[in-house]
Amino acid sequence: MMREMSYRDKMILLIITVIIILAVGFFGLIRPKYNTLVEDRAVCQATQDEYDGVQAKISQIEPLKTGITEDYNNSKEIAEMFVNEAFQSVNDTYDNLKANLIMEQYVQPIIEESELKVSDFTLGGINSSSIEYYYYTPNVLTYSLLESADVNGNYAQEVTDLLKQSSTLSEKDTAEMMTNTLSLSVTGKKENLMTFLAKLNGEEDATVEGREEDGFGSDIAENAVRVTSISIDDYTFGEGKTQVITEQQTDEAGNVTTVTREVPMASDGNGESTMEISLTFYNAKPIDQPDLGA
Repeated sequence: MMREMSYRDKMILLIITVIIILAVGFFGLIRPKYNTLVEDRAVCQATQDEYDGVQAKISQIEPLKTGITEDYNNSKEIAEMFVNEAFQSVNDTYDNLKANLIMEQYVQPIIEESELKVSDFTLGGINSSSIEYYYYTPNVLTYSLLESADVNGNYAQEVTDLLKQSSTLSEKDTAEMMTNTLSLSVTGKKENLMTFLAKLNGEEDATVEGREEDGFGSDIAENAVRVTSISIDDYTFGEGKTQVITEQQTDEAGNVTTVTREVPMASDGNGESTMEISLTFYNAKPIDQPDLGA
């Protein structure tokens, strides 16, 4: 027969029971809930971080759209010079079969208005060509004493700065464009040549003097046309040169004699010369305006 528990034993048993209940409650109920809470807090923080990132990107949309629009407008102005009227049909239809015909129809009126006499007219046909960057690479000389004297690296830095532009451009990828080449064999005066080049550039009223001031190659590129070469048989156009003329003269007695004499060809440089002209027409389809949504 068990003896009756003392007050001390009861208190010990009560304390042990409470401890067991608390332990069971902690490990069975509280700890899982705590772990769930910790996990939920981590998910909440990750979600908050993701939300903040999305909001940051959203806040950049309007400035980005503005920047894209500005870049488009600026680049459109530059690109317009490569949208050649002579290639308009090609740009609209993507059909290159009639490209030479259209080019001939585009150039022929310019030749006629310039009053050049054409002996040969050759179109090369549509091709794609890479557009190289134009840049100057300085010829930098270095030698051992100079390198030894450059204890602070100033010379090396100056050379790096000097070669920066050419080094950067030489590593850039080149772009391809649509091209068509035209070779002309013509005869005409200096004025005819300058008029041809001016009209090719879209100038309606162009004088020889005006073209000489600008240089016939300075503005042509604005219309995506480049004069690749001009060969002039007589670059003086007869200035200071003479030609032999044979004519018959009759004296008072009716006697006919043949006289040969030299006369100036064109003392003012307004004579004619044969010329070989090579042109390259460049073209690129207009840039589409970016669709940035509402």
